Amino acid sequence: MNKKLLAIILSLSLVLLGALGCSSSSGEGSDNENTDSSSPGKKTYVNISTATTAGIYYALGNAIANMWNEKVDGLQASVQSTAGSTQNVELLTRNESQVAFLQNGVAGDAWNGKNVFEGNPKNDFYGMAYLYPNYCYFVVPVNSGINELADLKGKNIIPGPVGSGTELNAREILSIVGIDYQNNKDAKANYVSNSEAAEKFTDRQTDMAFIAGGIPHASVTEMTTRVEAKILPVDGDVREKLIEKYPAYIPVEVPANSYKGQSEPVQTVAVGNILVAHKDLSEDMVYKMLESIYANKDALANSYKGAADFKIEEGLNGMTLPLHPGAVKFFEDNGVTVPDNLKLQ
Repeated sequence: MNKKLLAIILSLSLVLLGALGCSSSSGEGSDNENTDSSSPGKKTYVNISTATTAGIYYALGNAIANMWNEKVDGLQASVQSTAGSTQNVELLTRNESQVAFLQNGVAGDAWNGKNVFEGNPKNDFYGMAYLYPNYCYFVVPVNSGINELADLKGKNIIPGPVGSGTELNAREILSIVGIDYQNNKDAKANYVSNSEAAEKFTDRQTDMAFIAGGIPHASVTEMTTRVEAKILPVDGDVREKLIEKYPAYIPVEVPANSYKGQSEPVQTVAVGNILVAHKDLSEDMVYKMLESIYANKDALANSYKGAADFKIEEGLNGMTLPLHPGAVKFFEDNGVTVPDNLKLQ
């Protein structure tokens, strides 16, 4: 009798251990941060990479994160300040960022392995939506004797922080007028953030500060308010040659009186700012993210007033890489025709 009882106990123990083993096996990977929120009780954690704290990427990124946390079930978003677009690509590649702001030119170069990404394509992320244009501002003191881009040769300049789309813009634009500031060849470059650029400009520690951003931009406002300053034009042959070489740029105009002392419109160029998502984010989650952005754009405008102008029908403007499947479904459901070249093949 004791032997039978012992056998039963041993059998039950083996069954129990087997069940526990199966349970443990099926749970492997359940702690993955970017889990699919379609499963009950699961959360999707996303880190949004933006840019420096003085820029629109950061302000808008915080507003979007707060809105997603409040409006999108199963999503927990946080925000990271970075050097900008180029660094954001690297963070996406390492899956340290799951959503990021990128300039469309940087995104296209990264996806296709061109320019600074030559021979090293980055395909771990897909497009979500176009947001707004980044205006290119070359800000100089009024009494500096600098009246056009070519006059910056031999000057002290701030092109933006290393690893930023801003610095890449400055490099590409100035190359058209024969200025290569890398290794201080044709100009002495100081690679600092927008806020530091504004501080150094107002303290007369630089001849030019370059900013890429929306209208208005806090750093440009600060510089033109505290110093008698002007914005150099990017126009004529320079603009034509730039756009021919780098098609991501578009001709734009900074409207008169956008900044103090700017009584006339200024011709310049802009690049598109887009939102991208890591390839591992689910279709359903990306769909809900986009849906909430457009549904709550007026609230987002409290952080960046241009958000009030976000339009679904303009969401594919200047898109330079394939869309995330969730974005394809969102735009098609809202009556936007998605070209074949923006769909994953």
